Amino acid sequence: MKRFVFTNFLLLVVCILQITGQTKDELERQRQETERVIANTTRLLEETSSSRQSTMERLNLVNRRLQLRQSLVATIESEIEYIDNSIERGNRRIEEFEEELLLAREAYARLIRIAYKQRYAHQRIMFILSADDFNQAYRRFKYLQQYSRSRRNQVERINELMAGLVEEISVMESTRNEKVNLLRQHQSETQTLARERNQQNSIVQELGQKERELKQELEQQQKVAAALQRAIEELLREEARRAAEERIYELTPEQRIISESFEKNKGGLPWPTERGVVTGFFGEHPHPVLRGIMIQNDGIIISTNENAEVRSVFEGSVRQVRTIPGLNNIVLVRHGNYLSVYANLAHVYVRSGDNVQTGQLIGRVFTDADEGNKSVLHLGIWEENKKLDPMLWLSRQ
Repeated sequence: MKRFVFTNFLLLVVCILQITGQTKDELERQRQETERVIANTTRLLEETSSSRQSTMERLNLVNRRLQLRQSLVATIESEIEYIDNSIERGNRRIEEFEEELLLAREAYARLIRIAYKQRYAHQRIMFILSADDFNQAYRRFKYLQQYSRSRRNQVERINELMAGLVEEISVMESTRNEKVNLLRQHQSETQTLARERNQQNSIVQELGQKERELKQELEQQQKVAAALQRAIEELLREEARRAAEERIYELTPEQRIISESFEKNKGGLPWPTERGVVTGFFGEHPHPVLRGIMIQNDGIIISTNENAEVRSVFEGSVRQVRTIPGLNNIVLVRHGNYLSVYANLAHVYVRSGDNVQTGQLIGRVFTDADEGNKSVLHLGIWEENKKLDPMLWLSRQ
């Protein structure tokens, strides 16, 4: 449990680092996207837990929602901080407007006093005619013209400052209202986060009483993962053997284009399912229940809705379709030097040798009715025999 809490803490730190320095619009988009994924996760929880039994899939979904909720709270806090800074800057601008407006009014008052003293036309004429020479008379004439323009400009400047001040006050009022709404949401999300933590603890405690079953399940998962690893290695050996027999030691021009295109789309590949959330991440992680036990994922696990259809993440050729006990059907698609692996399919729509396009349906996820309609897709991405983290290749949900 402590390991899991520490992992959650690290994920939260990463989220905070990611949102630092973002603009208001980016923070708002991130908040809305996180809210959407949380809503999707909640729907999946409702679909997979009709029996309300505490299963590992239910715990994985609850854990993922908890991580997302923490990220959401951190994003809202960043939005509030951004708004606080905006309010501070707005207050300074209002003070500057008021100070400049005061100076402008004082200057205009001085001009009015001068104008009062020269309110009669004959006074202005006498001011010009009393000059010592023509040049001085011309300068006095230009001075009166400039003085008249200054009065007009000062009036325009005062009107501009008044309009700017009114607009700034309006923006500040809107910003303060936005902050009030965010504070309310923050309070609500924090309360929800506390309830979800209690829910998580309850499931962990309940599953902790089934330690023997969980260890057996983990052992079975490790066997399944090893079988998938062997299938991929066998495919790679077959590819190497075929290349040697046909004296093909390099990619064809078409394969090279696909491989380069695949690489250029890193971080932008479409998701293999229309809906879904990642509940198993790439690499080694502590088991959420069993203390001192680490679990290894060569790809990611996507929890999705019942009987969800699976699409190819990129164009390529189907190299292998086979059945592995525990993972049902698997499909391996080659994209030049890269491979995408789709496991736990109930039905497969393609055959070995087929060419597929980006987004083409290749199968349907297996839904386990015995485990509360658990529907998960195992997705792996490889560069030949090198395992890659699919999260770095898929587009953001």
